[in-house]
Amino acid sequence: MTREQVLDRIMDPTGPPLDEAEQSQFEQWLEREPELKAVFEQQLALFETMDQWETAEPSAGFDEAVYARIRRDGEPFWCRFLFASWKPALGAGLAAAAVLIGVFAFDQQPVDEPAQVAVKSAAEAEYYQQIERALDDVEMLIDFEAFPQSSEPGRS
Repeated sequence: MTREQVLDRIMDPTGPPLDEAEQSQFEQWLEREPELKAVFEQQLALFETMDQWETAEPSAGFDEAVYARIRRDGEPFWCRFLFASWKPALGAGLAAAAVLIGVFAFDQQPVDEPAQVAVKSAAEAEYYQQIERALDDVEMLIDFEAFPQSSEPGRS
């Protein structure tokens, strides 16, 4: 038996029972190594303490509470949201109201009437017409071929 096997046996005493040869090797290891013997005694004390520990009985309504929680967790989200307490919904409602008030109250920009848009100053209208004429002239110059290409190379 190796030291690791002895430690494994100390940590897990529920393993298969040891035969006589293994039991004598185990005891020899404990006699030779005081650290292993200390760990073995601590483990025995721990297991005895755990055996003495008694669990508390669950309350009378424990089963009903567990099944109610299972049913509640199985409900869809929208059902829990609609039929839940009104307190969480109050915060969401107030936040939505604040956003709507902000959108409608502070985002109102004056809109020009169509008649006002059409009636611009004469100087502004003349300025835009000059820009349009200049762009048309540039387009005509780009498309204009002043020097047609001749089919003979070297002749211009």
